[in-house]
Amino acid sequence: MSRTVRWATTAIAVLGLILGTAVPATATGAIAASAVTAVGDPARTALAGFEPGNIISDAVFTDKTTMTEAQIQSFFNSKVATCRGGTDSYGPIICLKDYKSDSVNRPADVYCKGYTGAKGESAARIIYRVAQSCGINPQVLIVMLQKEQGLITHTWPSKWRYDAALGQACPDTAPCDPKFVGFFHQIYGAARQMQIYMEGRYFQWYKAGKTWQIQWHPDRSRCGTGPVYIANKATEALYYYTPYQPNAAAMRAGYGTGDSCSSYGNRNFYNYFTDWFGSTQQLAKALKVTGVTVQGKFLVGQVLSATAAVDPAPTTTTYQWLRNGTAISGATSARYTLASSDAGRSISVRVVAQKSGYRDGSGTSAASSVSAIKVDRLYGPKRETTAVAVSRAAWPTGTGTVMLATSQDFPDALSAAAAAGRASASLLLTPSSGLPAEVSAEIKRLAPTRVILMGGEGVLPRRLADQARTVAPGAKVERLSGIDRYETSRAAALSGGSSSEVLIATGKDYPDAISAAAVGNSRGIPVLLINGTRPRLDAPTIEALRKLGVRTATIIGGVGVVPDSVQRHLGELGLATKRLHGIDRYATNEAIVKAHFSSSALKVLFASGEGFPDALSASVLAGRWKVPLLLTRQSCVVPGAIDFMLRSATDTAVLIGGPGVLDDGVVAMRRC
Repeated sequence: MSRTVRWATTAIAVLGLILGTAVPATATGAIAASAVTAVGDPARTALAGFEPGNIISDAVFTDKTTMTEAQIQSFFNSKVATCRGGTDSYGPIICLKDYKSDSVNRPADVYCKGYTGAKGESAARIIYRVAQSCGINPQVLIVMLQKEQGLITHTWPSKWRYDAALGQACPDTAPCDPKFVGFFHQIYGAARQMQIYMEGRYFQWYKAGKTWQIQWHPDRSRCGTGPVYIANKATEALYYYTPYQPNAAAMRAGYGTGDSCSSYGNRNFYNYFTDWFGSTQQLAKALKVTGVTVQGKFLVGQVLSATAAVDPAPTTTTYQWLRNGTAISGATSARYTLASSDAGRSISVRVVAQKSGYRDGSGTSAASSVSAIKVDRLYGPKRETTAVAVSRAAWPTGTGTVMLATSQDFPDALSAAAAAGRASASLLLTPSSGLPAEVSAEIKRLAPTRVILMGGEGVLPRRLADQARTVAPGAKVERLSGIDRYETSRAAALSGGSSSEVLIATGKDYPDAISAAAVGNSRGIPVLLINGTRPRLDAPTIEALRKLGVRTATIIGGVGVVPDSVQRHLGELGLATKRLHGIDRYATNEAIVKAHFSSSALKVLFASGEGFPDALSASVLAGRWKVPLLLTRQSCVVPGAIDFMLRSATDTAVLIGGPGVLDDGVVAMRRC
C-alpha cells in the first residue's frame, strides 16, 4: 500500500482526534467546532498507568463477552438522564440511549462472521451484535463513540454525528464514503477495520514488536515525533486509527487542554476506558456461577424457581428464562410461571451475576420438557354405565361388597356413597325397573360375597334383590334402609362400626354431602345427613353419634344449610366442632379438599357440581384412590379447583362423566 493510501486511511480519524476530543467544558469551558463535552474526571491531571506502546492489551481489546445487550443499554441510560429532544437542521434530536437504526446484511469473511440485517435495531443491539460478529470488545466501540463524537453523553446529538459516528471512512479532506454513512455502517465498518489492522497484512508501519517514531501532532515539522515500542496488535490498531501519541502537556492535562502540539485521541481512549470499565491491561476475574438449577414441576401452570451458587457474592443477579433456547419476553425474574405455550417445549434459565471489579459470570440450567396436565375420562352413555366404568377403575380385580342404589334420586345414593369407602364396596346405580345388563355384568365381574341394597322397597323393589341373587348366586343380599333419607344415612354410618370423627351435611341437597362423602371415603370417616332446616339435632341422630363414639364433628356447608344452632347443639353434647364451607358449593368443595389434602395431589377427579349421579360415583372412586374430588361447571374449571391443582402440582385429572356433563372447556382446563 502506498503512503498516499496510508494517510488517506489514517486521516479517517483526524476529525475525532483533533476536534472531536477537544477539552471538556467542565475543564476549560471551551468546545471546538465539532466537539462535545467530555465526561471523565476533570480534576484528573495525569494518566497513571498510560503506556503509549501498550494502550490496551490484545485480550481486553478482543474480549467480546464483557457486556450483554441489556448491559450496554443500561450503560447508555445511565449516561444521559434526559435528552433535550426537539429538532435541528439535520432532523429530530435523539440521544444514543433511544436511537434506533436499520441494519443490513453483511457477508461473513475472515474478519467478521457477517450480520443479518433488521429494522429499527437499538444502538445497544447493533453494538452488541457487531462485537459478537467481529470479535471486538463492545467497551472499545463504546469508548470510540465517545472520543470521536461524544455520542455516549451527548444530550442533543444531530443526525450527522450518527452518520459519522466513528469517523470510519470519513477523512477531514472529503465527505464520508457513502458506503459507510450511517450508524450501523460506522460500527460494523470500524469493528471490521480493527481486525484488518490487527491482521497486519495490509498495515505494517506501526507493526507490533518494533519501535516507531510516532508524531505528537499532525504538524510534524513543528512538533516532531517520539519513539514508541508497539507492544501488541491492539495498540498497533489504535495507532492506525489515531496516528498520534499524547505529549507531556496532554498527559498532565488529564481530560483538559495541553499545548499547541498536543493531540488527545489515544489519551482520551485510555481515559474513558479506565474511568468507565477499569484496566485496559487485565481481564477482570469473572464471577463463578455454578449449580444453576430449576426447582418446581415442569407442568403448565406451575411456578419454577431458579437457584445458583455465585462466588464471590454478586452485587446483582439477573435471570432470563429460555424456551427451546430462545429468550422468553418478559421472563426475567427468579420465578417463572409455565404457560400453555410452553407445553411440549424445553425450558431452562440463564443466570448472570455482576459485581464491581469482576467480569460478569453466567450459567444456564439444564433444559427440561414441559407437560400439560394429562386429562382422562371415565364415563358411559348413561349414569348407570358411568358408575360401571368407575367401578371397573376402582376395583379392577373385583371386591367383596357391592352397594346398589337408585339412579333416580340422590338421598339414599348419598348414604351409599358415604358408606362405600368404609365397606370397601363398589357403588352401582340402577333404575327401579330392574338391573340393566351392564350393571348385571359388572356385579358378575366383581364376584362379591355381599350385595347391599341402599333404601327401602319403594326405591329399590324386591325384584332387584332377586336379580342380584341371580347374578351373584354366592353373595349374601341384604338391605340398609329407614323410614326416610336420614334414617337410611344413620344406618349406613353405623354399618361401618365406631368412629371418633363424623362429617355432617344437609340431606336437603347433594353437593356438600358429595364433597363430604369423597373425603370420608378417603379417610374412613362416616357421613351423617341431617335435616338442615331444623335448629337442633333430633334424638335418633344424637343416639347415632353416641353409638359411633364420636368426639369431633365437622359440619360441611355454611349456616344457610346447617345453622349455627346445630353447631352449638353439638358443642352442648360435648363434641369438638368445626365447619368447612364457602360462598357456594364449589367454594365449600374447595374448603374441604384443602383441609384434607394440604400437600401435593398428583391426581384429582372432576365431577359436575350441577348433577348428582356422576358425582356420587366419583366420590367413591376418590375414596378408593385417596385423591381429591373437585366439583366444577360444565364448560370450565372453577378458579378454586385450578388454584388447588397449581398448589398441589397436579399432573393428571380424571373426568367422571361424558362430554354432556363436562365438555371440552374442562378438558382444556379453561378457568371459569
